[in-house]
Amino acid sequence: MKNKILLGLMTLVLIVPISGCSYTVEEVYELEMPLGDTSGQPSYTPYEPPANEPVIPTAPSVAEPVELVNSPITVDDQQPPDNVTWISPGKVIIGNFHKGAKAEYPIAIHNGEDTSIEFLVYYRQANRAADGYIIAPDTMQDWVTIADPTPVLAPKETRNVIVVLEMPDEAEPPSSRWEFWIAVKDNSQNEMIQTELCSRWLVEMRVD
Repeated sequence: MKNKILLGLMTLVLIVPISGCSYTVEEVYELEMPLGDTSGQPSYTPYEPPANEPVIPTAPSVAEPVELVNSPITVDDQQPPDNVTWISPGKVIIGNFHKGAKAEYPIAIHNGEDTSIEFLVYYRQANRAADGYIIAPDTMQDWVTIADPTPVLAPKETRNVIVVLEMPDEAEPPSSRWEFWIAVKDNSQNEMIQTELCSRWLVEMRVD
């Protein structure tokens, strides 16, 4: 299985069972409506776990899937290498959201392989939510539009895929603060264990 590096979130998941993303220190874009400048490239520093960090059993089971241990990374001033696959940002915070509001932000996807790859970009219900937030239900995916859900990237290409969050005028938010994830997966993966990259989206509703 090819190694994958994610700015923000990286996870190994089973094809058939329910998958799960874990998260660590992330690059954060905090946005107030309307959104500002979205330019810039991500960077990274590999994470080295302490020598005495306990080892978690990772043997997968189709009947009862387990979340596998992965190596989180943090963000600094270095440019990520071309030969790894990553997405950015790891977290987007949208503030002052309200009924009828529309927010959009690009997810940068980098193909670190030497061949063209089709990626799948999709709404994903979060495994966990940040403190003070709730996990948005699956029905919230009706509010999310992904401009190109199956982009094909050339070798070493980086491309922005616009994600639009639009709340209908008559809708009710699930909470004053809620979280969903945008996931990206290499569609060419056919192994039993696959890599899923996730960007966390945290939404804060306007207080009227």
